[in-house]
Amino acid sequence: MTKKLTDARVLRSRQVLRSAAIELLSRTDRFSIAELLLKGRVTRGTFYRHYNNKADLINDVNRELIRQFTEKTEGKFRVREVLEVISEQGIFYNAVLNNGQDKSLMVDLMAALREQRDRALADVSDEKLKKHLIYQWEIIVAGFWACVSLWLQDSMALTYDEILEEFREIWRVTMTRTKKTGLLLFDFDV
Repeated sequence: MTKKLTDARVLRSRQVLRSAAIELLSRTDRFSIAELLLKGRVTRGTFYRHYNNKADLINDVNRELIRQFTEKTEGKFRVREVLEVISEQGIFYNAVLNNGQDKSLMVDLMAALREQRDRALADVSDEKLKKHLIYQWEIIVAGFWACVSLWLQDSMALTYDEILEEFREIWRVTMTRTKKTGLLLFDFDV
């Protein structure tokens, strides 16, 4: 029984520290441990029980954020679900995409997304077709992040349905074409 209580406290402490870090990273990556402790209302001892330093915490935050994303992109990049994940931390993702905060997050996230893409294309034996699909995937993902960046900058003024419609219009998603293009790795359903 004691172990379950300890595990719950550990999980809660980590979540509190992650949330405080995300809130601080939304403004600057130059926050101090003291600011983090104040924001999270935790002690220095609690922080150092879980993390070696601020970089260790940020790496943990990034791993958790990437885990949230990759749950929504395994097999197919489910655009609506990814938008929901982004909107839950809209201020933070705006800071990452538009203000250059937490630069390592996007590098690591893109590496994880590319690994998923490569697994999804593992059965494609025609190397020319595979390169074609990878090229298109890169273009679609770059366009996706550019649109999301503008959406966040505009305080998410468009609804999910409206932004999904914009994506469909941009890439002219049709069921017949998606089977032959990099769009087969995406789900633009409303």
